[in-house]
Amino acid sequence: MYLVLIAMLALNVSREILKSFYLFELSFNNANKNADVRNLETMSAFQAKMNNERTRQKTEKWYQLAKDAHQISSDFDTYVEQMKKDIIKNGGGRIEPEANQKGLTELSLPDDMEKHANYFDAQGLGNGALLKGKINETRNKLLALLKTTRGGPMVMAALDKSTPLKAEDPKTGDLEHKTWESIYLVEAPLAGVVTLLSKTQNDCKSLEADVLSVLSDNINTTLTQTDQRALIIPESKYVMSGSTFKARIALATFDKTAPQKIIVNGNSIPVDGGLGMYTFAASGIGSHKVEAKIETVDPLTGNTIFVDAEPIEWSSFQPSAAISADAMNVLFVGLDNPMSISVPGVTPENTIVTASSGVTLAKSGSGKFIAKAAVGTKSAVITVSARMDDGQIKKMGESTYKVRRVPQPKLKVGSLVAGTYPKVKILLQKTVNATLEDFYFSNLNYTVIKYTAVLDSKRDGAIIKEVQGNSAEIIKGLVNRSKSGESIYLENIVASGPGGNFYLDPITIKIQ
Repeated sequence: MYLVLIAMLALNVSREILKSFYLFELSFNNANKNADVRNLETMSAFQAKMNNERTRQKTEKWYQLAKDAHQISSDFDTYVEQMKKDIIKNGGGRIEPEANQKGLTELSLPDDMEKHANYFDAQGLGNGALLKGKINETRNKLLALLKTTRGGPMVMAALDKSTPLKAEDPKTGDLEHKTWESIYLVEAPLAGVVTLLSKTQNDCKSLEADVLSVLSDNINTTLTQTDQRALIIPESKYVMSGSTFKARIALATFDKTAPQKIIVNGNSIPVDGGLGMYTFAASGIGSHKVEAKIETVDPLTGNTIFVDAEPIEWSSFQPSAAISADAMNVLFVGLDNPMSISVPGVTPENTIVTASSGVTLAKSGSGKFIAKAAVGTKSAVITVSARMDDGQIKKMGESTYKVRRVPQPKLKVGSLVAGTYPKVKILLQKTVNATLEDFYFSNLNYTVIKYTAVLDSKRDGAIIKEVQGNSAEIIKGLVNRSKSGESIYLENIVASGPGGNFYLDPITIKIQ
């Protein structure tokens, strides 16, 4: 982004661009502080190992190189910081802070192009060429500290390629005949140069961090007994009968040539490249214990020792699947039938559930499914398989379910079933209802969409009323016209609900 801003300067030195340089300067300054904290923490870790009698000998060489890296970086930081102070002072300083304002303020003359140009130009004080040389010299000094580390030349080349701590003249393009210092120092405004110097400090601190990290890693090239730990790494602690239990046995942070022998449950196992592979044929159902120890050399005494691993247990089991319908042992057409399905020792993600034709399954949670049966389906088979650790799919079990239609709801006038009632009780009812009582599923709602009401009147004969909906007002009207001992018949009843439309059985309400 900094290079983009430099390029934009060739077109227009706007206030917005200068403001961006100020914001970048603040960002780099914060990054520099954070880098200082991280690098000092690394140096403290070096010092802690130097203070430990067990680790001092193997740490000393790398600690001295780390101190050199920290000093080289510190010297460079001081050098660049003095340059910043010089050009800021010569360029008019910074704006006076306002009341309660903290931190660096903006430059007084951020767009100045003259005073620092003389400071850096070869025709002036020539500090630009000195800075370029200092940057490249510092990079080379830091990288040279890694020559004796593991893979030193390759590590140095990789860091040399990735670090931005470079000051190189352009070799191609329109700027081919210009120098690095003329582009970034002499021909840039004061704000851009100050920001570049802060960025260069950050580049050096970042390279210092990389160097310290490599040196720290090399402390552990030679292991001590306190650094070693034997591990048993099973591929799975749950193994189906007929399958094979597998586990890797190794030293944590180990050298490929370090372990000489690995013993598991009293028997030696093959070792390849520092890793031992333990196999055991699983059978039946039960728990199995694995105890292991690894032969190695005590770096303090040179004696052969065994490092014990913390024992582990694993279980074998027979192929099985737990399948249950949460509400009943049948599936009902038109309803969401909840099911819980699991396989012991297999995660829900590796459990595969399928259903036979006429039934669909939808996952509703971990180990939870909703089964829906289509009209005309007589039975359903739910099959459960498991994806094993080696990728194979194994069938674990299946269950067959009967498929039934939802029972027919019963008609009520309000809360009244078929029977004999006084007029006043019938007149209190407001609707005609269809209910399904004593069923496995609760909260199933049905709505009467039409019915026929017939009053068998001794005086007027049969009075027939066709009703759309579930209102009981027509029934109340017939009740008011009725006499004691007469009956009202409700027939041709259609109700709608889960499972579709139902034709309900007729009922008789007799007037007391």
